[in-house]
Amino acid sequence: MSEILQIAKKISEEHEIDLERVVEYLAEALKIAIQKKYGDEADVRIETDVDNEIFDVYVKKKVVEKPMLDSQISLEEAKAIKPDAKVGDYVEEKVDAKSLGRIAVTTIKNVITKLLRDIEKHKAYEEYKEYIGKIIVGEVWSIGSNNNVIVDFKNAIGVLPKREQGINDKYVVGEHIKAYVLDVLEEAKQVRLILSRTHPGFVKELFKKEVPEVREGSVEIKAVAREPSRRTKVAVYSKDSRIDPIGTCVGSKGVRIAAIVRELGDEKIDVIKWSADPSIYIRNAMSPAKVISVEIDEDLKKAKVYVDDAEYSMAIGKGGVNAKLAAKLTGYNIDIAKISDKEGEIVGGEVADEDDGGSQ
Repeated sequence: MSEILQIAKKISEEHEIDLERVVEYLAEALKIAIQKKYGDEADVRIETDVDNEIFDVYVKKKVVEKPMLDSQISLEEAKAIKPDAKVGDYVEEKVDAKSLGRIAVTTIKNVITKLLRDIEKHKAYEEYKEYIGKIIVGEVWSIGSNNNVIVDFKNAIGVLPKREQGINDKYVVGEHIKAYVLDVLEEAKQVRLILSRTHPGFVKELFKKEVPEVREGSVEIKAVAREPSRRTKVAVYSKDSRIDPIGTCVGSKGVRIAAIVRELGDEKIDVIKWSADPSIYIRNAMSPAKVISVEIDEDLKKAKVYVDDAEYSMAIGKGGVNAKLAAKLTGYNIDIAKISDKEGEIVGGEVADEDDGGSQ
């Protein structure tokens, strides 16, 4: 069946699909077509060799005196294939594509069409799977009644659920948006991308796009903690002592960080320096509040942070967001206290000691 191989080569070239894969799909289509003609129980063997341009189809038939079914063969015809054949034996007969009939040919065409769609869909799935954990740009196609945003890509559909949208985000049909790819699903009819604009990874990827040093690896983003549409903390670090990781990320006159803030709908971003020393790291994470002292319980992953009384509200943050983000960023359960409380504890302790001494 050299004509089948020619079809396979044409499909391979037009759709940029591996030839051997196309041959496999065509073989499966042909098998279905033959079973339509000979019956579902037909024993079909397809021999393919792309390098040697072989595509041969064989059907096992029962040798009978007078064939009544397509799955049967006369003794005379069987002997032409296998000289020692006898009635009751089974022989493999090579199938001519022209003998399959119009219905079978239509079946082949339908199966090929479906398989081609599946190939293209899987190809798109493999392509978009590479975007998981990255930012992708698509066009807003529609906004559903539940406020999920449907985003159009060239050969896939993206869904930006309401829960993954920033409070300040505005979407207009026909406009392009950036989104973070959470997952890619290969569904029955299409490839679906699950998108987010609230994931911490979205912020990290924006830094990669806006800051060449982050993209190239000379500045590393160690952690991101985020309260979408409110505030984000980003811990940065560089092995190169000549590089200021914070200044690099902020950019000259704040131009780099400003671009990220605009994309996030004016969400506040604190860029802080990461440190392997938990005490220093926690101090930095409490920014913009200034920390006076830190007491750490490493076993319980707890830290008590003391700040000036005047900075206590700033350390906590509106709705507790600053303290919450610092805890997320560092991985420590942080308790924030005023320095006056600590001083009171110290004074109280000294008084108690004097009383104890006097009673003895």
